[in-house]
This record gives sequence, structure tokens and C-alpha cells, in this order.
Amino acid sequence: MKTYLKDFSMNRDALVGGGSELEELIDVRQERLKATAEYQEARAEAMEALCKLESLIPEQSKALGRLEDLFFVMECICFSAAYKDGMNDLMTAMTFNKLGFTKVEYFDLSRKGA
Repeated sequence: MKTYLKDFSMNRDALVGGGSELEELIDVRQERLKATAEYQEARAEAMEALCKLESLIPEQSKALGRLEDLFFVMECICFSAAYKDGMNDLMTAMTFNKLGFTKVEYFDLSRKGA
């Protein structure tokens, strides 16, 4: 897998645009997610429901095929948007920390009385 050693500064407009390094990273993460058992089970359930609909109304198989395509396209759009938002939040926090605007502190929850 490709690694990145660049500083993800908030000043880089191309960071979250199409064809950017972040888009490439999102694609890799999506492919990993698709390989998980949880994803495969959910996909199988969705496909089973669509197949059941198709058996009930076979004359609408083209429309149901289009629905299937749209369903999985929307899934990718949602994942990409959420990932970009999360990365932007992380980059903002890192930038603020570098500039000294914030100081991240962690509480030790393992201590008694904490």
C-alpha cells in the first residue's frame, strides 16, 4: 500500500478533491470494508430482498437492477463523505495543536476516583 509522508495542512485545497491522495486512501478503506464479513452479510441481505422483489414483480427487473446500482452508489457516497469529514476534523485538530490553539489532554480513567 502507498504511504504518505506529506503534512496534511488545512491550506491544501486539493486534499479532499477528486483524484487526491485522500480519495485514494478512501478507496483503499472502502475495499477493505467490502471484504469484511459484516459488510458481506449486510450486502447479501440487501441482495436477497431485491431478488425477492424481482420474483414478485419480474416485469420490473430493469428498474430493480437500477435500484440495486443506486443503493450501492449511495453507500459509497455516504462512506466517502463521512471519511472526508472525519479526516478534515482530524486535520483541523492537528493544525490547531501545531499552532498552539488547543492542548489535547487525556484523562486516565483507569485510576480509582477518576
